[in-house]
Amino acid sequence: MKKLIVLFVGLLVMTSHIKAVPVHEDSGIGEMVDSLTRQEMSDASCHRGVVYVVETKTGRLIAHTSLEGTDSIVPFTDTFYKEADDVQGAVTYLALLSSGKVTPDTEIDTGNGQYVKPNGELVRDHNWRRGGYGLISLESVLTHRSIVGYTQALELVYGNNMVDYFLKRRDYTAGIPETLMGLLTFYNAIANDGCMVKICNSEDSTITVINEQIASPEHIRMLQQGLEHCVSEGMYKKAGSELVDVAACGRRLQINDTAYRLELCGYFPVKNPQYTIMVVMEKENLPASAGGMCGPLFRRIVESLLSYIKKSCARHKLRY
Repeated sequence: MKKLIVLFVGLLVMTSHIKAVPVHEDSGIGEMVDSLTRQEMSDASCHRGVVYVVETKTGRLIAHTSLEGTDSIVPFTDTFYKEADDVQGAVTYLALLSSGKVTPDTEIDTGNGQYVKPNGELVRDHNWRRGGYGLISLESVLTHRSIVGYTQALELVYGNNMVDYFLKRRDYTAGIPETLMGLLTFYNAIANDGCMVKICNSEDSTITVINEQIASPEHIRMLQQGLEHCVSEGMYKKAGSELVDVAACGRRLQINDTAYRLELCGYFPVKNPQYTIMVVMEKENLPASAGGMCGPLFRRIVESLLSYIKKSCARHKLRY
């Protein structure tokens, strides 16, 4: 399915900065994303795959695919599946940092990976059967997705006043916290150093700024560093590329007794980001890991975009 899009291609100079150059042509990016998604769904035994690719600076959606099985393109119903503690990874992490009560180095005792909340609800980390993470930093809570760590940190920072947390979470996700588009808008804002722009169609020439600065530059930088470490040191190593540094974070949500939804969102390059990417996969039964299932597709899209940029530069006689 070919589309004529307007794409501001970044010239990726790994040791310096990225310069935006306008290119008007049939980019083939949509077909590339569609093909890669089909292949990864087959490799990972997933029955649904959704991908968004956004131009970071403008918020323009340059590619989107929604597949069920490996043959049909279907409309995607953006259904939110509630987690034990309403944890949204990077969103929750920024809400904790912005309180001023904790830093990335704040230690959280996750014990053996199991924790009973004051209301009697039991929450568990994915590795609780192996003894949990024990005493870890708040940044490690992010990079290793410790639900116990998030739960305890939220209690430490917000106590019984969770209303403030939910209000921040809503602000950070453009007022739509329980949707993929809300999360995509948030990650794109982090890539933009805190400036939130509206996600729009590629044909839209207007850039709409929703919020010029969603959090302090200091806390945005802390989160950016944490997202880099999620890939370089944490649970999302498979999203990493040897060609360019990327930043990303994800989550696994259980849809029912046997089905899982896996999400991964991030951007590249880490310095002066040009593209923000969201990958969503759904599958039956374990193993089901956001890093393991979405990470390889994320990496392949990143590297395919790099290849496209290089070829586009050659055609237009521009230095890569």
